[in-house]
Amino acid sequence: MRKSLFAVLLIGFSGVCEPVYAEWVMINSNPDKGEKHYFDPTTVRNSGDHYKKVWVLSSYDEKQRGGYQSLKTFYEFDCEIERARSYTMLLYSDVMAAGNTIGAHHDELKEWFQYPETSFFKRISTNICNQ
Repeated sequence: MRKSLFAVLLIGFSGVCEPVYAEWVMINSNPDKGEKHYFDPTTVRNSGDHYKKVWVLSSYDEKQRGGYQSLKTFYEFDCEIERARSYTMLLYSDVMAAGNTIGAHHDELKEWFQYPETSFFKRISTNICNQ
C-alpha cells in the first residue's frame, strides 16, 4: 500500500517538479569558426542607472584549448559608453552548457572592454539596454 501511494504521489507531482531551463536566444552564429552565441533574456538585471547584467552562452562545434566546448559568462554592460566586463565564467565539457562543469572563474575587479559595432556584444547590448 505504501509503495503504491508513493508511486501515485510521484506521478501526480512529476509535472510540478520539472527542471527549469534557460531560455537561450541565439544572437550570433559563425559557421566558419564553428561557434554560436546566445543570451538569456530572463536573466537581464539592472545594475545602476545605465548598467545591465546578463548571462551569455558561447557554444563551439569543437573542443577548445582547455578542454571545454561551451561556456556561460555573466557580463555587465555599460549601456551609455558601450563597454562590457565579465564577472563569472563557467566552462562545460559539452555544447550548450551540457556535460560536466570543468572550470570556473570569478573576478569582481575585471576591467571594462570596448566592443566593435560588428561583434555579438553589440547585438546583446542592443537587446538588453533597450529593456
